[in-house]
Amino acid sequence: MASSSERAWDTFVRRPGDLKCGGEAPLVLRDLRPGRGKYGLRHVVGIVREGDGPGDLLVVRTVVGVVLPGSYTVEIVRELPQEIAGTPYQDFYGALQRAAEPEPA
Repeated sequence: MASSSERAWDTFVRRPGDLKCGGEAPLVLRDLRPGRGKYGLRHVVGIVREGDGPGDLLVVRTVVGVVLPGSYTVEIVRELPQEIAGTPYQDFYGALQRAAEPEPA
């Protein structure tokens, strides 16, 4: 796992092909550091990179919890609201994508 100075996160993707590396994408990150904040959630826009790179360690899982092979890092670009507007029992990933879109000027 990560050293004590860096954070470790995990995130979930619906399908392995949904993981976009190298560009900004909305993500739900779950804190993996031990202690009171373990499993705390953050909604962010981040850049996921395959292999070692700038940012924090990232574990990528499918929605049923299977860990994808390979190593990843995530660099957080900006925070999103903790509460995402949407319709109950509808597509969360769609609501997260809409929350990440820039506000019209």
